Amino acid sequence: AIYGIIIAIILNSKMKASDTFGEQQMNELKAACYTVLAAGIAVGVGNMACGVSVGIVGSSCALADAQNSSLFVKILVVEIFASALGIFAIIIGILQAQAAVFPN
Repeated sequence: AIYGIIIAIILNSKMKASDTFGEQQMNELKAACYTVLAAGIAVGVGNMACGVSVGIVGSSCALADAQNSSLFVKILVVEIFASALGIFAIIIGILQAQAAVFPN
């Protein structure tokens, strides 16, 4: 959830208000809006996949640790790899957010 808040703050800071728009500015505005939408969706879907993978891996880790406690460190590394999906998603969202240029 924190990654969603971070990308929301980044995207909100990119937006600018303007009173009048010509056709060229309207096309730039549409492109920027779709870019912001794509960044939000990328972060949301990526973090949803991260949550599902952490849940699946966490369940498997709990069962494996219950059977053999010497596997705990190895299992923890696998759990960290599952959590890294959320970090990758926010990196993609930030890169997409940089491409959004709102007209003046």
